[in-house]
Amino acid sequence: MSADRRQVLLSGAALLGAAVSPQLAAAQSAPAPMQPSLGALAARRKVSLDGPWRYILDPFDVAGRKPRSRRAFWENRLQTNDSGLIEYEWASSPVMHIPGAWNNAAPELTYYEGPVYFRRDITAPSAREGRHFLYFEAVNYAASVWLDGKKLGEHVGGFTPFWFDITDRIGAPGHVHSLVVRVDSRHGPLTIPGLDFDWKNYGGITRSVWWVNTPATHIAESFVRIEAGRLRADVSLDGPQAAGAAVELAIAALGVTARAVADNAGQARIDLPIPKAMRLWSPEAPQLYDVAIRAGSDEMIEPIGFRTLETRGRRIFLNGKPIYLRGIALHEEAIGPEGARALSDAQAQALLSEAKALGCNFVRLAHYPHADSMTRLADAMGLIVWAEIPVYWEEIAYEDQGVLALARAMLADMVRRDRNRASIAFWSIANETPQTPARLAFLERLAADARALDPTRLITAALNKNVDVGGVREGESVFDVRDPLGAALDVIAINQYEAWYSSRTPAELSQVSFRNSYDKPLMISEFGADALYGHRGPKEERWTEDYQAWLYEETLKVIAATPGCVGLSPWLLKDFRSPRRWHGRFQDYWNRKGLIAPDGRRKRAFETLRAHYAAIAAQEG
Repeated sequence: MSADRRQVLLSGAALLGAAVSPQLAAAQSAPAPMQPSLGALAARRKVSLDGPWRYILDPFDVAGRKPRSRRAFWENRLQTNDSGLIEYEWASSPVMHIPGAWNNAAPELTYYEGPVYFRRDITAPSAREGRHFLYFEAVNYAASVWLDGKKLGEHVGGFTPFWFDITDRIGAPGHVHSLVVRVDSRHGPLTIPGLDFDWKNYGGITRSVWWVNTPATHIAESFVRIEAGRLRADVSLDGPQAAGAAVELAIAALGVTARAVADNAGQARIDLPIPKAMRLWSPEAPQLYDVAIRAGSDEMIEPIGFRTLETRGRRIFLNGKPIYLRGIALHEEAIGPEGARALSDAQAQALLSEAKALGCNFVRLAHYPHADSMTRLADAMGLIVWAEIPVYWEEIAYEDQGVLALARAMLADMVRRDRNRASIAFWSIANETPQTPARLAFLERLAADARALDPTRLITAALNKNVDVGGVREGESVFDVRDPLGAALDVIAINQYEAWYSSRTPAELSQVSFRNSYDKPLMISEFGADALYGHRGPKEERWTEDYQAWLYEETLKVIAATPGCVGLSPWLLKDFRSPRRWHGRFQDYWNRKGLIAPDGRRKRAFETLRAHYAAIAAQEG
């Protein structure tokens, strides 16, 4: 295990405080699940492990703190005359559908935070050749995994994938294995995000689980893109025959076939002129090509788009042309009266379709990596994407090297999973963070990492004008972005809530102006106001749809007059669950800044923004 990975896991143990399990605290002895890579899940041969799983709540973390046989849930023991007392029985435990958040599974679990154990049987396949992996798309937050009572390993972080090689653990064809996963949703002073964040903490196995089968030597990952005026593909192989293996890239629709030989580390690069027939990806024409990568008996075919992206001074250029980003921010929470974290493809498409109905060409996927299906749908639907890791607010322990290692791992996992998605234009490293030396060094490291992993995207972070995180004071009228982090970013973005979290009213927003002290593009990454759907009244009355629409009207005028502003992503598409929103009459534990209600009904401000974007599109057309 690498030192960085070991530190990430140990940090994850410390972050939960005294209640952390011994399993997580002992993570330095666990295998490193992310090495080697196992990217491009959609192109893999796999069997779904979704469906009914049994579960046991352990709210006092007894099994974690005192792992004796009578409560060692991962052992799947049955009580007999010879076994002695066993204080659990999986066969009689309740059932939960996976993927899913336990907070949606039963009313009594709505705000449950703590450990939950999940179990299901998995059957060894008839095909024994190659390698076999257990792949988890996401588990929130800290996971421990056992197969037949033996530890496979640990993972910390609620939004990125991890996997374990079980090739040497599986039995004969048809053998039934016991798979147990401990999920602990608690956050603490050394987690990412930290103790306080403005969304519901959906705990559980929140994305799909797979049994993946690959050849003995397989394609670990690929990165295919236009870079420096060339078509390039970097391919990594893993397995006993990786060194010296032949690697082939084929794009049949373009008549492209090219080959290279992997070096001793299993790395190969293919570098070609850009095919003359290639059509570049854009929101107006989201062209995707089936790109095949072959090595030995392994083949992966992915739909990939190609485009160029750069900044020149205070503008952003897509495929050599300046672009204005008509955006909206959104959480990964389904449209529906209750809200839910686990999204089907249909639910993800419903969210993005509402963004398209607004006239958007851009979405900010806040405040954590969304599911792989979201970015793939954005590719197909023609939506530019801002992708983000949950380095959020002042709650992060920026001075802690273990937390930095965890943030670096989260960023690397997000980039490596998604860098073949043409829709992604921005890697965001933070949201609303304080201006301190420790935070600056922390985020500069992340910015450098993102560039090293992917030089074809733009690096940004959502900065904040509010004084509580290092911005300007109440009553200021000219907001000049001077955050020193701006020097490490490609695009400056600012969150601002004038006339909501300030004493001004929308009528006074004409007094406000935004300036950017850096010769770089500026975006308004958030603004907005809460409104309860159906609550109408004078536009001067807060919490009404009328006030929200008025604030949008006046803020959009300010943005239109802001020099060097290349786009916006108002906060936000849909109301979302948040336990820190306490107003009983208007919030009731929902953040109500959405342009649509939880059930999808549109508020007045939806039309205000739609009309604004239609006017911009007409001018550009």
